[in-house]
Amino acid sequence: MEMKQSFSTSEVARYCHVTADTIRKWAEAKRITVFKTPGGHRRIRREDLIHFLRENNIPLHSDLSSDGVRILVVDDEKAVIAVIRRFLERSNSSFEVEVAMDGYEAGHQVGTFRPNVVFLDLRLPGVDGFEVCERIKSSPEGSSTNVIAMTGYFDASIAERITGLGASMCLQKPFTPDDLRRALAKVGVEVN
Repeated sequence: MEMKQSFSTSEVARYCHVTADTIRKWAEAKRITVFKTPGGHRRIRREDLIHFLRENNIPLHSDLSSDGVRILVVDDEKAVIAVIRRFLERSNSSFEVEVAMDGYEAGHQVGTFRPNVVFLDLRLPGVDGFEVCERIKSSPEGSSTNVIAMTGYFDASIAERITGLGASMCLQKPFTPDDLRRALAKVGVEVN
């Protein structure tokens, strides 16, 4: 069974324990993100609703819980992608994983896949990881995305620069499964 991807204001009102009129007022005040159908009806996307509920400390109803954390791995080295993917697949936690081999593809994936976490290599062909991070964190749909930067050329100034652009942390390559586990824990993702 496929999960419902958008909800009416009445449905959202039930999740928020308020009236549909309150949802309309929140939408007009831009407190909750809505879109309009061709018929002019307001709808709220699943991910926008979940983000709103979490941001406002409203308990998440069980039928809204996601199948898993969405993780995007951005690296031009297939070996690094394989290590992260294997680590996630071997865990007992539920993850959806997508990959991108360059900065352009990463931008597209952030817009369509809407990851919760991005493992981002800093040295990418085309658009480098610094610019990708800055674009992710400055966009409305990516502002709540957790970016975990990765580099084989680690030093304090690089770590400071990338965290200044909004990354949660910077991992030094090569890394161990424990390094990946700690990095995910830092952004609130538990790996079993």
